[in-house]
Amino acid sequence: MAVELEYDYETAIAAMDKFCQEDFNSLKEWTKKLDKSKYVPKDLTDKQLLLFYNACYGDIERSKTCIERYYNLRKNTPEIFDNRCLSSDELQPSVEALEFSVLPEKSHDGYDLIYHRLHYTEPSKYHFEPGCKLLFMTVDSCLHKRGPQPGYIFLFDMQGVKLGHLTRVSLSSLRKFFQYVQEAMPVRMRAIHVFNTEPILDKLLLLIRPFMDKKFFDMIKFHHKNEDLENFYQTVIPRSALPPLHGGTLPDTQTLHKKCMQTLKALEPYFKAEEEQRINALPDKKRDKALERSFKHLDID
Repeated sequence: MAVELEYDYETAIAAMDKFCQEDFNSLKEWTKKLDKSKYVPKDLTDKQLLLFYNACYGDIERSKTCIERYYNLRKNTPEIFDNRCLSSDELQPSVEALEFSVLPEKSHDGYDLIYHRLHYTEPSKYHFEPGCKLLFMTVDSCLHKRGPQPGYIFLFDMQGVKLGHLTRVSLSSLRKFFQYVQEAMPVRMRAIHVFNTEPILDKLLLLIRPFMDKKFFDMIKFHHKNEDLENFYQTVIPRSALPPLHGGTLPDTQTLHKKCMQTLKALEPYFKAEEEQRINALPDKKRDKALERSFKHLDID
């Protein structure tokens, strides 16, 4: 099954601030000559490669590093990147307990907006790895539809986050999460805004700060629940691009979440094809193990 992305390739190239066909061709040739130990598929499409090329601002060596880390992390983190099926026993509780959205509007600077919050605030309903899986599925859905973009802003609502949530986070998975976001995710990350910061924030930072480099940490902006956001609306994200919980005019977060889940459900053939492409790129012994793991996740009627 081919890995097909929806966005228009020629339109994307025309809109990019940096593109050199000769450099891009050299990147394509490089992927075809890689040893299987790198886990990089040799049948990457031009649309797939363009995401990395754009994320790295046309820098070929950075693009190569990003591609290698992307496939290495996806291979070594199956709990986040494999079996991306909404109806699975693993994901269904998080689909109900959390909220995600690719917001339909953009920031003042034209950046895509990825939104996340708790729907149910009971810590017992929070599962870190499935939450990460849904977050990255949401990002992938945006890349699938919109293609290379000038930037991304993540918006996290911290309302309801408690100490109990932090105790449910695996340090190993947390490390891989930040490795992927900082080193492998094929987007231009511009900022992370955290709304409704809770008293637990200091403990949260103690947990996550060791996994972040300075450049990434400096992107994070915290907003207290009583903060006046008027300047934020004027300079960063307009009210028209935000849900009502944050002073905006979009539909409510649950409506946005349900629409996002419908999109992810429709993309399940794409998620399956992308996983199969990665499995087929593995050395024989590792491929056999990955196939066995994949079969175990199949729903049996």
